[in-house]
Amino acid sequence: MTAKCPYCGELLPSNSITCPKCYRKIDSSILKAEAEKERRQQEKPKRDISRTIQLILCIIPAFFGILGLGQIVRNFRQKRGYIFLVVGLLFYAIGVSLTFTLFPSVIIKIFSTLGGLFFLLMYFLLFLGTLIDILGTFRVSMHI
Repeated sequence: MTAKCPYCGELLPSNSITCPKCYRKIDSSILKAEAEKERRQQEKPKRDISRTIQLILCIIPAFFGILGLGQIVRNFRQKRGYIFLVVGLLFYAIGVSLTFTLFPSVIIKIFSTLGGLFFLLMYFLLFLGTLIDILGTFRVSMHI
């Protein structure tokens, strides 16, 4: 934390009693006020993203294999949204390619379709996880 000297404007270390430039005595209330101001700035609420936008970004892109956009928009610094995005894309791509690939052999086609449906089921479970995550944050923020 640094404050400015009220006399000359020099930046002051947090533990200073006098200004290092003009050597005037610094009142401790000035340092406390600066510390409080800096603390309030750090505690500023994050940008308020509309709940409807978060929900739309959770549901609509999921039809195209894109999960986690609602989580990324809500807080782009958390890894959770990016993990949903990467794993969801993998499951979706593998599931669709195995389900709709044309093989000449009927037995191979049956097994590839079953494997594809398994990956699509896993993708759907991931989608439910993202939806529950988004809806859970709505519930928490409503009670505060």
